[in-house]
Amino acid sequence: MTETSYDSLLGPYLHGVPNSGGVIKAEPEHFQVVEELELPQQDPQLQQGEHQWLWVRKRGANTPYVAAQLAKFAGVKERDVSYSGLKDRQAITEQWFSIQLPGQQLLPWHELEHPEFSVLQAVLQPRKLKTGTHKRNRFTIRIEAITDTDAFNQRWQQVCTQGVPNYYGLQRFGKDGQNISNAVEWLSGRLRRRLNRTQIGLYLSAARSFLFNQVLAERIRHNLLTPLEGEPMLLSGSQSFFIAEQIDAALLERLASGDIELSGPLMGSGERQQISQAQAAELEQGVFAQYPELLQGLAKQRLDGGRRALLLRPQQAQLNWLSDTVAEISFALPKGCFATALIRELVTTE
Repeated sequence: MTETSYDSLLGPYLHGVPNSGGVIKAEPEHFQVVEELELPQQDPQLQQGEHQWLWVRKRGANTPYVAAQLAKFAGVKERDVSYSGLKDRQAITEQWFSIQLPGQQLLPWHELEHPEFSVLQAVLQPRKLKTGTHKRNRFTIRIEAITDTDAFNQRWQQVCTQGVPNYYGLQRFGKDGQNISNAVEWLSGRLRRRLNRTQIGLYLSAARSFLFNQVLAERIRHNLLTPLEGEPMLLSGSQSFFIAEQIDAALLERLASGDIELSGPLMGSGERQQISQAQAAELEQGVFAQYPELLQGLAKQRLDGGRRALLLRPQQAQLNWLSDTVAEISFALPKGCFATALIRELVTTE
């Protein structure tokens, strides 16, 4: 397991390898992400609170780096800066940050000049920004040098109507999959150096994401994208679920209408480790058994078990041809979902 290959982090294609090639991220401007998050309601004339929320646009910088620069400007520690989610580095992105500064008015954020980011708006709020607060992200992506426009158009329609596998993207696992390799070393007790809170979070996330991807790959590989007996069915747009005790016409109709979704496991610990039952539990446990070090290591952590949708469908999807070989696509995805999972099914980029 310590030799986990980079290619094994993702599983089979749902619609087959795309017939069309293309180029993405030729420039950061070709990959744009805007976080969609509603600010807590309060009277704009009576802004108050000890948390300064900042709407930031960044280019070619990762989210933790920007957080560190904001902390430096405010004269606080990095742990006093929070954000809802990580955004792509090689891109133009906009997202909220918050900084706890008790008893202070808004700092002169307009004076903070940096070549990789700028603060576009600052407001006072009574609470900090917590991880996962945003609802979704909107993407605008330019794809150049498209080799087969007919195949591209056909695959775009297929992706929009049937969805794509909701894999965790390769960026979750670090360069050359080092996050999952380090996670195995740490969870197995072979990694002796002390880890900080950020590193522990990265490794736990990589481990759970890896196992989810393997279960999803197994179901695609064996054409099991219909409800399994004992499968937790997600209510669309929420974290709520119910166990599919019986696979009947009513359940299949709800799935076809988009009211409910198939789900895969996010490993927990103790009693929270296993949520699925019957056939679904048998399949998932069969996959987990292939990775005993991850399974045993995660069981010792204090983690809540959860579920994640197996398929991902773009929302408000649009395609605009800028030239004969250049297309711009825009769409929204729920938080925690990866645009690269959609692009992978749409066009080959290597």
